[in-house]
Amino acid sequence: MVTSLGRRDGSWTIADGIAWLRARPWTYVYAVFAIWGFTPGLRRVIDWKSSFSSVSIVSILPLLALVPAAVAVATTLRRRSLPREALVVLWLWLGAFGYAYAVALAVGNPLPATYTLVGFLLPTFFGLWVMLEIDADPVLLYERIASFVLALSVPISLYAFFQYVAPPPWDLLWLQQTQLVSVGIAQAFSFRPFSTLNAPGPFADFLIYVLILNIPRVRGATFLRGSAIALDVAALGLTLVRSDWIALVVAIVVFVALNRRKLANLSIIALVVLVVAVVSNNAGVLLGNEQAGAEIQERFDSLGDITSDVSFVERQRFFGEALANAIAQPTGEGLGVLGTATKLGSAGNTVDFDNGYIARFTEMGYFGIAAYLAAILAMFAMTARRWYVLDHAGNAPAAAIAAAALALQAALIFLDASSDHHSLFSGLVYWIAFGLVFGQRVGREPAR
Repeated sequence: MVTSLGRRDGSWTIADGIAWLRARPWTYVYAVFAIWGFTPGLRRVIDWKSSFSSVSIVSILPLLALVPAAVAVATTLRRRSLPREALVVLWLWLGAFGYAYAVALAVGNPLPATYTLVGFLLPTFFGLWVMLEIDADPVLLYERIASFVLALSVPISLYAFFQYVAPPPWDLLWLQQTQLVSVGIAQAFSFRPFSTLNAPGPFADFLIYVLILNIPRVRGATFLRGSAIALDVAALGLTLVRSDWIALVVAIVVFVALNRRKLANLSIIALVVLVVAVVSNNAGVLLGNEQAGAEIQERFDSLGDITSDVSFVERQRFFGEALANAIAQPTGEGLGVLGTATKLGSAGNTVDFDNGYIARFTEMGYFGIAAYLAAILAMFAMTARRWYVLDHAGNAPAAAIAAAALALQAALIFLDASSDHHSLFSGLVYWIAFGLVFGQRVGREPAR
């Protein structure tokens, strides 16, 4: 039965919508990235114009933008098959989250559990949609996505500097209302910039994803491309998010180790080191505020003695307690008991969790966490094997893309130790990178 989606000079059906997406796939891809990049900032402007609310319908617009892709994949799979690698990872992924969702329903926590579930699965289906529906040369597909997100990052990074030096009223209102001590206070040079994203953490995540996807494009970069990359690195330094700094280093090391042109790729490391050195040593002059420069320098210096850092020590203590609690719940507590989704529960408050693995263990129990970790490790192993095949076949461009995908996965595996990094926008990039490597292998059967 055909379900009508609306009317516009005649009937508009799901089939019509899918046909529209297939005819304009790049319009949809670009729109999705832009929506995820700018919606949090738009919400702050709306809150400033009306009234602040901890829960806003605007916040779910990025997830709603992924629904068409999920519907398209659900209908497409009836006549097109995914590659074996994608099916293995997908079934493990669905098994982990399906089990934890069932537990949540059994204990009477449906709304928060559903929000958590779609935060992980809708990005998955968008990545699968890219894999199935965009019929393009894999190198061209990569170039268009990498170049677009880099272009998108330029205004977002520039706004971060403007926000830090002369914060607009809507951002000041958000700082005042949320009262997040870790972000800072509502005055210039006294907080960690978050640009148009939710917070400094998601902003730093966005920047390293853009940088990692563009690692293969650093060599031979034009002046404009090099300037955009340098701008993003500088903005990343301003966020003071050390976990993302380290994750970027991890990704670069993985990529350089996999690339045959190791000496040539030292330019990647040289560029990052140069920008970091300039920003950290001259931050006060560049920003026009010595106090801000001292804070950035202190943050960099703390990496040399991380064991004495208060934040690190507190996280280690929390890790031990949370792990013990998770071990004591073998069946898990179900999805939606941690993170932003808890706002939708009976308490109405966010329950923060500083370790993505322990969060999944707490929600999924022994079976779920085993399937979750198996999915992540299987994707990494399959991507590594694909890189090996491409590299030994002499397909340097495709091998470089696979190396970048592996670098991204390594960064996310590291970042999951700090918080969830396989859902929402992180999940979107994670599954798209997987699609860049395996999308070229999708068998396409003629439509019946």
